[in-house]
Amino acid sequence: MMNWRQRQQQKGATDMRWSILPPQFYDYLVDSCTKNTVSFANGKSSPFPSFFDVDYVYFPFCVENNEWLLVQVELRNVNLVMFCSECFSSEKYRRAVHPKLMQISVYFCALLVNIKYFKKTGFPPKMMGFEVNEDYVQSHADLYGNHGVHACMLMEHLVTGKSLNISNNFRESCITYRRFMADQMYFWRCLPRPW
Repeated sequence: MMNWRQRQQQKGATDMRWSILPPQFYDYLVDSCTKNTVSFANGKSSPFPSFFDVDYVYFPFCVENNEWLLVQVELRNVNLVMFCSECFSSEKYRRAVHPKLMQISVYFCALLVNIKYFKKTGFPPKMMGFEVNEDYVQSHADLYGNHGVHACMLMEHLVTGKSLNISNNFRESCITYRRFMADQMYFWRCLPRPW
């Protein structure tokens, strides 16, 4: 997606005010690896643009047992939205999800202060608010083994507006999307580029 974003910008697209960070961003963020997170935020890690050039930052993170969630941070309002793939029990939310959201909100705000985001943009500094979006929830049985694929489908939908293309059979939709991802990786990484 990030390489696609770069190609679109080279063609003159101006509505690319988002960035999708890799899953290790979450690990760097909560492990206080300041050097690594600052390089993402300042745009020094290619192909990821600077936070000063985008309005939204997306990144997936793993809750537990390969259950992936997608986080969207709206930089202007300092608001975090977690997109749920499935409904969590209140016990699981308190034990596994909420503590990670709290960590993200604290460390992400610290990162914004570290790169002087509020000072350079003129936006007022504030504590990060967060909410949970359950618009894209699927059943646990359907998601088994498909959490990561669903997070990728959702990312593409949110940044490009492309339909999720979820048919009546969610598992078949995930298989189709897996093939699409494999084709894209093969095309962009393995096939020779024309001169």
